[in-house]
Amino acid sequence: MKKNIFSRIKFLPIDGEVRRGSIWLFLELIVITVVAWVVIDPAVVNLYYRSLPMGYDSDRLLFAETKLGAYTENADNPETVTEERKMQLIRQMESMEGVESVYFYNTWTSDIGTNNPGYIKVSHEEDTLYMVQMSFVSGANFFETYGIKPLPGSPSAEELSQMRMGPEAVLTRNAAITLFGTEDVVGRRFQNHVPANGTFDITVAGVVEDMRLSASRNIRTIIFFAGGLSTTKVNIIIRLKKGINPKRFVEEHGQELIAKGKTDFCRISKLTTYEDHLQKIELDEGRTQEVNRSLALALFFLLNLCLAVIGTVWLQAKRRTEECGVRRAYGATKPRLLLSFLAEGTILATVAAFIGCIIFLNYAYSGLEYENGEEYFTTMYCCDFYTQFADQTWVEHFWPHFLIVSAVVYIIILCTVLIGTTIPALKILGTKITDALREE
Repeated sequence: MKKNIFSRIKFLPIDGEVRRGSIWLFLELIVITVVAWVVIDPAVVNLYYRSLPMGYDSDRLLFAETKLGAYTENADNPETVTEERKMQLIRQMESMEGVESVYFYNTWTSDIGTNNPGYIKVSHEEDTLYMVQMSFVSGANFFETYGIKPLPGSPSAEELSQMRMGPEAVLTRNAAITLFGTEDVVGRRFQNHVPANGTFDITVAGVVEDMRLSASRNIRTIIFFAGGLSTTKVNIIIRLKKGINPKRFVEEHGQELIAKGKTDFCRISKLTTYEDHLQKIELDEGRTQEVNRSLALALFFLLNLCLAVIGTVWLQAKRRTEECGVRRAYGATKPRLLLSFLAEGTILATVAAFIGCIIFLNYAYSGLEYENGEEYFTTMYCCDFYTQFADQTWVEHFWPHFLIVSAVVYIIILCTVLIGTTIPALKILGTKITDALREE
């Protein structure tokens, strides 16, 4: 009976130095797995948030800041944004070639790009939830300018933008499903709990597609209420026609657009793309630094991880040069030896990563708390703590969060070990058998 070639070399002693090297590598990988969890977790969450679609046409928008001021001698109270002045501004800017729609707002209403939204407490039947409250200027082209799309069965974007102040609201799809269990909720009612003012019944006027406030947040349960304009300065959102590049438009037609936006009560003082505006908001509020710091730290860690692990594995493999020479002398082929090296590395990385994740799980689970049936954790990275009642993604749930990040950490550890094993293994296997047997 033909025996496997490796059964013939069972009598070969395993070098004690090689065994000790394997143990140290195993312990090193366990420690690296725990550290990798802490470093990789914020990077994975932030990359996930930024991979999600914004839900509206942010790439077709411009943002314009204005300054108040009278530009005619007979201007009556130039800081008052009347209905006539509002329509004057909209008509002037929409008359420009390339502009599709215009919306403007002020401090009484909200900018979608804000990272500090207001929260309201709402309820329906037995469910009480916290959701994000946004206000928009009634009759000022809010939904069509941002490109927020109503769901089938809801009024059109133009009709929703005309909604007047009162006991009505527009919900995002996620808000409707979270509150009612379905997206077909136009005409249904829920309760808005206002501190010190009691409870008010609100009717759903429409439901729109999910959208997010910024690239680094996952807030999607949003309730829109109609509002009015105050006497403070206005900011303008401009929607360009399809196919027009916003940056090029600002460079080539910015001054013309600024001239179109000049009225008897305000003028444009700054014009940028909306995506640049979102980046500035995140920069001002520290989110950009936080995200960049997490990504830079993860990249730095991965670089050092590769150097450390590959160096250790390389040294470990070099010590097995004589062993490889003996096996090849007994008839082992190079592919079989390479496969053997990779199999050992895979087993070592898998067991070490599993133990490292179990160690971190014990730490992470110690920070898991429950309140009103909802789970909270402070030992794993999560941006939107205040929206855990409503936004349901894997980031806000303990076990999916732990398992997904653990899988990412494991893949990183495994790939690093396999790369660190393959490079020296190929070099060793390219050595002549006689030279390998003389290696010490």
